[in-house]
Amino acid sequence: MELKTCEMSPHLLKLEALIKRFPTSNPKYEIIMDVLNRERAGFNGERQLKYPLSKLDLKFDHLHCVRLNYNSSFFQMDALLITPRFILIIEVKNYRDEVIFKEFDQVLHRDKVYQDPVSQVEEQKYQLEMWLQMNGFTQIPVETVVVMVNPRVLLKTSSENTIHQEKVVTLPRLASKIREISNQFPHEYLKISEMKQLGQLILDAHTDYIPDILKLYKINAHELMPGFICPQCGILGMKMYKKRLECPTCGLRSADAFMTALKDYFLLVGREITNGEFRRFTGVESTNTAKGMLTRADLTKKGKGRHTKYLLNFNYERDFDYLKNTDRIQKTTDRIQKNTDRK
Repeated sequence: MELKTCEMSPHLLKLEALIKRFPTSNPKYEIIMDVLNRERAGFNGERQLKYPLSKLDLKFDHLHCVRLNYNSSFFQMDALLITPRFILIIEVKNYRDEVIFKEFDQVLHRDKVYQDPVSQVEEQKYQLEMWLQMNGFTQIPVETVVVMVNPRVLLKTSSENTIHQEKVVTLPRLASKIREISNQFPHEYLKISEMKQLGQLILDAHTDYIPDILKLYKINAHELMPGFICPQCGILGMKMYKKRLECPTCGLRSADAFMTALKDYFLLVGREITNGEFRRFTGVESTNTAKGMLTRADLTKKGKGRHTKYLLNFNYERDFDYLKNTDRIQKTTDRIQKNTDRK
């Protein structure tokens, strides 16, 4: 049973919103883009676990992207399988091309050095074992595996490096590897009811990573490009036309597309916004036009007159489809580019 589905994290949503409003000329753009690409790759990799896990003839619950706190320190696991006989931490990597596992806990990929994922997942194992002991689950064994989900990856290591040969698998090999691990543990340490209890305990203890994204990258809100993002093609630059917003890129006309700006503000700046802050963030000049949009958003208000603050309270799982539909946005962008090229 899937207790926690694979969803875009608040951190990834914030990065997606930030990159759309960040000038490409800014020296920090490439840094943010690099982080975003790695987060996208990780998320897309985690989504690919669904098929191999569906092939398992095992009793298990699984959770995606679990972040727990042990000893005042957070640790995050890409995927977690809970069975009556063992717990499995799955570390997902979406590298492509050649990946070389070196000595000293390092990985070489495209002339860049990264942390060894085996060392990374083994540290997660230790922290999870401590967390389990703290919560009264002392007997259940914890195993680990690193799965390379990109079919274009080429894994290399020395013949003496048995730990990586044992722990690192490709996606087609994952189901078989989990069966091998299962065969090592014939004894059941948890009853089904206890397995369900543990899954719920982990789910309740999970805490999302929700950084102040501007503070994290030392960005001032005034550096962000103002405007409205089209919910269909994802392009910044919708214009007002007869009380509706119209996208000059894909042609979408919408009476409520201004909501994407409020959601962007929530992700990037904060949970409260004034009329003046809304106008600066969107480029709207008229106080009345801004007030009309804020009123139609049906937000809770506090204060009066020009000191009125509108409270933003969006749900990370439900309210950000305009950032989550990256496949559709990319297809729309490609189609627009093709039409432009023909002209």
